[in-house]
Amino acid sequence: MSPSEPTFHLWIAVDESRVMTALTPLKVTRSPRRHEWGSITDLRAVATAPEPSKLPGVVVLGTVAVLISVVLCSAGAPLLVILFLVALLLCLGLAGITATKPPPQIEAPDQAAFPALHHTLTDAEDREDFLDLVELAERAGRALPEVDRVMDAAEGGQILAQALWEASDVLSRRQQLRTQIGRRQPGPAGDSTSSVGKALTEQRQRVTTLWDETESELTRVRNALELAAVAAENAAHDPGADDAVREAYQELLDIYGERY
Repeated sequence: MSPSEPTFHLWIAVDESRVMTALTPLKVTRSPRRHEWGSITDLRAVATAPEPSKLPGVVVLGTVAVLISVVLCSAGAPLLVILFLVALLLCLGLAGITATKPPPQIEAPDQAAFPALHHTLTDAEDREDFLDLVELAERAGRALPEVDRVMDAAEGGQILAQALWEASDVLSRRQQLRTQIGRRQPGPAGDSTSSVGKALTEQRQRVTTLWDETESELTRVRNALELAAVAAENAAHDPGADDAVREAYQELLDIYGERY
């Protein structure tokens, strides 16, 4: 997929524990907040309201059970039948009263078939960093109509979506590296020049290098998005900032184009 291809569309979905990006449609259960802008569909789970007290339901259920028992006794029903029916009523009623709805969750219908088209962030820091980038990108997108002499709004929206897709890829890799770093153990005792010691040292250095690379890539995306937002806002009132807008979007194109 080239940076100029018009079919690029990014889906973002957020629930209580995950942020997911995809190039195929995503869903969030229980009526999420949906925001369409540029080449992005942003779905956010709506926080569920605290459930009301279950005590009134239990009181009503108990009252109904007593009334049914009285009616059946008056009709001369066998005691075992009455006990069975009341117990069944109480079991079914309590199951319904105490049942709780699951929280809203992301659904990715195509993830199993196309895993490479999905990125999932579960670490709190990675999720927060990505959502901060989404805010920056949306800020840049809002300013695009004011600088259409420099950047077509539709093309700019697509470039911003591509930049966020790249950012989610970087954060996904950083998330995996964080797991490896978290499992680090102190170096082995004894001869640090042994083959095992050398191999372990090399692997640790490799993880550190990859971590630094992801941080550098993330900073590059963040700086380009911030420049795109600030330059477009300034260019709306100062034509002298047009070159900065072009530079920002060219940098975003380069970031995406270098990988895709």
